[in-house]
Amino acid sequence: MLENDRHSLDGVIRPTPVERVRQRLAGWQQRAADAEQNRTLSQATFDELFDDGLLELVSPRREPLDTPGWPVLMEASRLAARACASTAWMISLVGGHAAIAGRLSRACQHRLFENGRPQLFASASVGPHSRLLPDADGTRVNGTWRFSSGIEQATWLLLNAPVTDHDGTPGSERMLVVVSTRDVEILDTWDTCGMAATGSHDVLLRDVLVPAEQVFRLEDIFAHRTSELPGDYLYSVPIVPFITTSLLGPVLGCAEGAYASYIESLRQQKVPAPARERLAHSAAQLSAATALYTTLVSMLHESGQTRRSLSMDELLRLKRDRSYVARLCLQAIQRLVEHAGASSMTRDNTLHHQWRDLQAMVAHRDVHWDSAMLGYADFVLDAPACPHALITP
Repeated sequence: MLENDRHSLDGVIRPTPVERVRQRLAGWQQRAADAEQNRTLSQATFDELFDDGLLELVSPRREPLDTPGWPVLMEASRLAARACASTAWMISLVGGHAAIAGRLSRACQHRLFENGRPQLFASASVGPHSRLLPDADGTRVNGTWRFSSGIEQATWLLLNAPVTDHDGTPGSERMLVVVSTRDVEILDTWDTCGMAATGSHDVLLRDVLVPAEQVFRLEDIFAHRTSELPGDYLYSVPIVPFITTSLLGPVLGCAEGAYASYIESLRQQKVPAPARERLAHSAAQLSAATALYTTLVSMLHESGQTRRSLSMDELLRLKRDRSYVARLCLQAIQRLVEHAGASSMTRDNTLHHQWRDLQAMVAHRDVHWDSAMLGYADFVLDAPACPHALITP
């Protein structure tokens, strides 16, 4: 995997982001259990993430801006997840939102970054009573928006939905609005048995006016940019394939961490042959998952470097293989958990903590098995006859 250049503009050699993650792993692992119990990462962890620039790997304010940040973000989050999947989630999923900021207007970017301090961009999903309403001076935001990871530390909140007319009819286009978290009420709703430390609370907005300069057509922001923007390719190419694949870094890293935890638990035991077989089987699955993960990251990175959009075939294969990587990781660790014994099913057992986190991530819609597999199968069956169609890698 690529890492950022270790040489800064002043000629001083500094650790790469991946090296900085490696230096933090022991501390993050020690804090993981408390973070799960507290349902949020510690302030010490957030301070480290900010200080090390790990939440700005794809930010339009990082330096040097012309180096690719996404492969580094993937590798940094994969490594972090071996110690704490929720910390990795902050790096890849929440930190990755900064790439969206790099696609906004110059005027909006100036407003977002004008204080010169690091910024963190959270997002939230539409709820049944979420509304964007038209206003002469911009757009008004109302209602409860769901699952906002990192919102307790975020400075800006990214929301999208159709703008609803005054008669309650939603428009045909989805709009993206950028809201200051000073206008957001955090609801204490996050209580889950997996990825608990992400602090993914619901948020409430009461008639918040977002100025027109911070409102954009979602399609304009996410689609291929006709005028190539300077800096990272994430600011030019269609961004959704990158955003939705960022989940795989934490998924694979968490599975690798769980596998390592299982090995450590066996070191002081006499391991019978069946357990050794299961260990090797899971290792083979993780090796296959790693190879496919590497292929996907390389394919996306190459498409970004050449500033090209993925074809429909490539998009459907991406979704298929992304779900397959997640399934391989899940199966590999499930096999180990099933045979670890009932006595290991405790809250403070590291393997079970990682297993809870892994299950929560693999339930995410971006790696949903049925939709990914059926979408690809429909494409293959509807395509013109081709002798190699069923074995296209």
